[in-house]
Amino acid sequence: MQWGRLAIRAAGAAALGGALGCAALPWPSGPDRPNEAVPAGAYYDLRGVVHVHTRASHDSHGEIGDLVDAAHGAGLAFVALTEHPRRANFTPARGVVEGVILIPGWELGTLGGSILALGVEHRRGLPRHDPRALVEAIHARGGAAFVGHLELSGLADPVRYAAVAPDGVEIVNLHAAALEAPFALGFGSLFLPAYLAQRPLLRPPTANLERLARLPGVHALVGGVDAHAKFRLLGPLGGTFDRYRDLFRLVTTHVLARDRSQRSIVEALRAGRSYVAFEGLGLVEQFVAERTPAGVRVLAPGEAELRLVCAGANVAEVDGTEALFTLPADAERCHVEAWKGSSLWVITSPLPPQA
Repeated sequence: MQWGRLAIRAAGAAALGGALGCAALPWPSGPDRPNEAVPAGAYYDLRGVVHVHTRASHDSHGEIGDLVDAAHGAGLAFVALTEHPRRANFTPARGVVEGVILIPGWELGTLGGSILALGVEHRRGLPRHDPRALVEAIHARGGAAFVGHLELSGLADPVRYAAVAPDGVEIVNLHAAALEAPFALGFGSLFLPAYLAQRPLLRPPTANLERLARLPGVHALVGGVDAHAKFRLLGPLGGTFDRYRDLFRLVTTHVLARDRSQRSIVEALRAGRSYVAFEGLGLVEQFVAERTPAGVRVLAPGEAELRLVCAGANVAEVDGTEALFTLPADAERCHVEAWKGSSLWVITSPLPPQA
């Protein structure tokens, strides 16, 4: 049984190489864009990626230089690292490198999944075997705590999630998506154009959306690229197919930050000022979903089916680029989604209560 699973995963991995090896979309350059002014009280919409490994992790070969080049190519303002090195005293990359904000962080295994500790420089002394204490320690160090690999995590249980009280969840993970669709990512995809070959990775995370509908107290969502830059089609000859430059174009996490700094990005993540975009389906420079006295105002960068979703149920739908949704009096745990046909394009973090 184990060898069968490995064979299936190997087939999916090889196909993923074809899916990701020839992406060539026109992307804006986030780090090179002017540091445009925003009105007082407004936010920068910063595109980034979350859940990224480099050679600092024991199972990655990724180089910081390749990562930064890929971030420029994908128009990213930030990259949130999630290392898991063998040495406990290792210090991850951090700071601003060629205009890209590198946010240090860790992936810490717990309860079958993991906790992503974003914005935490050192993992020494983190209580990994007590999830509640771990989240509290991450917060004490100025970081944000997200449930990684929700599809595997014991924190998908509503009671346990409420007791641990993380900031939010990783609503999609590209590595998990590849393993869930090994046959869809068959060897034939090696010969398809990138925009077709990548489609299986961009399937809606239906099971995680169902889990999200049951979880109380979720403040924020992130999308996980789970990039390792190590899997090779040709073994020692090369052919790395989970390249940063390809994965960074598929799923992004946007934050609404007060300024272009690590501190503001982590603060925005904890506050739930974020949304996840499946940008392999179409570029998203800005997506607006905000509560106003008149209702929930939505502005999308292109035609889509806009949905208001509360506790997992569609409350209202509108086709177009903008909408004004009225929230039902008893609405709870609401967020906004944008769909292109049967594909999820954008999903926002849960909307905060009306101030």
